[in-house]
Amino acid sequence: MSPTVLLRWCLRHAGRGVGASWVGGLAYQGGLILLPWCLGRALDDGITAGDRPALFWWAAATLAVSVALTGAEFAMRWWAALAGVRAGNALLLRLADRILGWDTATAGRFSTGDLVTRGTRDVETLIVWIATVPSLVSGVLGFVAVIAVVATLGPALAAIGLATVPLLIIVNLWYPRRYERANSALSAAHSARADAVEDLLSASTAVRGLGGETELVRRHRGASDDVRERTLALARVAASWAAHAPFVPWLATAVGVGVGGLLVLDGAFTVGGLVSFASWMTLLGRQVMMLTFRFNQLGDAWTAAGRIGAVLDAGPARPKGTAAPRDGELNAENLSVERAGREPIELPDLSVPEAAFVAVVGGVGTGKTTLLRLLAGLEEPSAGRVTYGGTDLRELDPDRLREAVTIVGQRPLLLSGTIADNLRLGRAALSDDDLRAACRTAAIDGFVADLPDGLATEVGERGNTVSGGQLQRLALARGLLRGARVLLLDDVTSAVDAATEQRILRGLRELGVTIVFATSRPAVAEAADRVIDLGEGLNTGTGQREELVGRG
Repeated sequence: MSPTVLLRWCLRHAGRGVGASWVGGLAYQGGLILLPWCLGRALDDGITAGDRPALFWWAAATLAVSVALTGAEFAMRWWAALAGVRAGNALLLRLADRILGWDTATAGRFSTGDLVTRGTRDVETLIVWIATVPSLVSGVLGFVAVIAVVATLGPALAAIGLATVPLLIIVNLWYPRRYERANSALSAAHSARADAVEDLLSASTAVRGLGGETELVRRHRGASDDVRERTLALARVAASWAAHAPFVPWLATAVGVGVGGLLVLDGAFTVGGLVSFASWMTLLGRQVMMLTFRFNQLGDAWTAAGRIGAVLDAGPARPKGTAAPRDGELNAENLSVERAGREPIELPDLSVPEAAFVAVVGGVGTGKTTLLRLLAGLEEPSAGRVTYGGTDLRELDPDRLREAVTIVGQRPLLLSGTIADNLRLGRAALSDDDLRAACRTAAIDGFVADLPDGLATEVGERGNTVSGGQLQRLALARGLLRGARVLLLDDVTSAVDAATEQRILRGLRELGVTIVFATSRPAVAEAADRVIDLGEGLNTGTGQREELVGRG
């Protein structure tokens, strides 16, 4: 998606707020032009002529314009900020929707830090830009209006005012491309530093005993140094642009004061007219400064829109699809997965009837997790297909599919907040009794009940206040609360003791739903109706009703 298309999309979603802000901006610009005119008339009609009533009248007019200016600026900024926030929220939802629909290959094109930067810094840049669009448009009109009113003051002063236009055009054609290049480099540097921060915060514990934390700190320092240099480079361009642009009208003001002063001395011009000219030219310099700043923000927004557009263009769009059936067999046929630099993974055909309990066993790297992700529709196979109720998963609406098929991953994650927040995940309709029932099935109810605040207990950042086994069971309870007819469980009992594992298996059996359980635990395989062995599997013993299927 090109930056132009995305910026237009943002403006459409900003809606009436941009229009209302623009009306306020026009009133604001009109007031800025009226103030010097009122001041000039007060000088000529009141002070110079010695007419007190006229002086008081124009002073009152100046006060009224000032009050109107205050109201217009408030309206412009209020509606602009509201429009920016609304459009920014819509853009974030659009980004999230696209990212959630990615397959693994597409997700691998972006690092975590880079995506975070695009979803925060770049989106915030667009929010700021949307809020400034009304003042940019009204500022351009105000600039033209100032040139027009200066032209009414007489040929000499009009020529001086109009001479600023070509000089300003030259200045504002010279800097934008330099600014865009510097800003693009800075955005890339921020993404690289975000990756370094992610590694420093999440990987430092794993490498601390190996002395690797020094390397992580070094990488972060290098990325931060690059951000600093890129920031200074951008600041140099912005500072030069901001300094040179308003210098042109300020230089014209000095020339105009000299020429206009001679005209006043010759009686060909009034003092009030000269003051109005100087005020308008000062206003012109201020407008040029504002417009330069706004064009800088447009350059920032253009760069950010290009980076966000790359995310929106990546991978297939989320299909609307059809609603997933509530019941049916889960089948996999001729599945294979190819990844760059790795051997292709060939997976066996699979048919899981309703309410069946199937265990998937195999050594490390045999494709257990990959198979579950394919069955959940989180990853698309290079060949073959997965169907549920006779319908290919790729034809189903992703949101409806999540309601029918739920996966609980091997490395679960808890969000900051309470246990109840993590179990509900925004589903306010779930009662505390619903949460406790899921906790009983997941054999975590005793732990929750013993906590001082029960379900209201804070779990800390990424669940750092609970053990690995407790984390697994809370994640399992969260998955059960989806109410799906198919549960895909990835080694969710690997960190619990044998007694707890047996309790969990009994609870899962009582649910009466389809379960595909990837596991490295013999007890799970022994409890299953069927066992799918992907290679280097478990010794499941004798007397068990099982079906061993080799890699095919």
